[in-house]
Amino acid sequence: MLESIYNIDYWKTYILKATFTTDAIPDLTSKVAIVTGGNTGLGYETSLALAAKGAHVFLACRDKPKALNAIERLERDLSETAPHLYPKLDFLFLDLADLRSVAKTAQEFLSKGLPLNILVNNAGLGVVPPSLSKDGVELVFAVNHLGHFLLTQLLLPKVIESQPSRIVNVSSMAHELEVPLGGIQFGTLSQPDGESPIVHYNRSKLANILYTKALARRLTNAGHDRVFVNAVHPGFCQTGIDGDLSLTQGKIVSKLLNLTRAWAGRNVADGALSQLYCAASPEIEDKKLSGRYFVPDAHELRPSPYAMNKELQERLFKYSEDFVVKRGLLTT
Repeated sequence: MLESIYNIDYWKTYILKATFTTDAIPDLTSKVAIVTGGNTGLGYETSLALAAKGAHVFLACRDKPKALNAIERLERDLSETAPHLYPKLDFLFLDLADLRSVAKTAQEFLSKGLPLNILVNNAGLGVVPPSLSKDGVELVFAVNHLGHFLLTQLLLPKVIESQPSRIVNVSSMAHELEVPLGGIQFGTLSQPDGESPIVHYNRSKLANILYTKALARRLTNAGHDRVFVNAVHPGFCQTGIDGDLSLTQGKIVSKLLNLTRAWAGRNVADGALSQLYCAASPEIEDKKLSGRYFVPDAHELRPSPYAMNKELQERLFKYSEDFVVKRGLLTT
């Protein structure tokens, strides 16, 4: 799989000009958005840009004090850039590591009777020590894929009702790196140390694209051709997603990676551009772009062969659906 990262089409994106800026986001006054992990990093910048255009943005986060502090900071930032705007920002509790909590979050939002035009599945874990979620699934896979899968499927009827609408899944170029033979070994998903921490992360990012393609295909086949589902790689950004890398990579490797990110990493405002493109650019609807994968900045790219494998896409969707249906959290 390593050969795919040397695809010239990917590396050309480092010299191509950005095809999208936040200036291209239209007025979103009538739109409602949910941004998971909206209190920090890419999520914060995404929330800021959407709210600046008038969207009602829900920051779906696990830590309420941090989310409320982020909302205060967003309001301050917006008062400087758009003094006549009265931003609509709200907190929505979301713990992606606990599927019953995810179901409660979806129900809480649906009870508000609002449309849902934009869902940005941005939150995630990086390379962290192995452990299991509350539901007995390897934690990074549970948070980065399974929690977002359930949230999206529960909110999907509202997203369909609100079309034209967007779903954005934040993936990574890491999906092209080391993953298990076959892309995903489903038998190890209940093992905290079935693979290495790096493989855990890479596998979860592959799952994001597999789910994007499977969901886009279902929506198209059902005639919901104004719901646009896409995945993005934000670039090598200084987001803090990995936490303390020394816990999994050792102090020397951790220091080298942090220095490299500080030297070569993009700022989070630039890193958020591709997901903002998928969330709000008129081009997505005009060109009917769905089931695609975008890299910085808003360039479409063919993902890895595993990500393009339709059988694997369907197998992951069925595994995820069966997992939550058996727990009474979703009906089919």
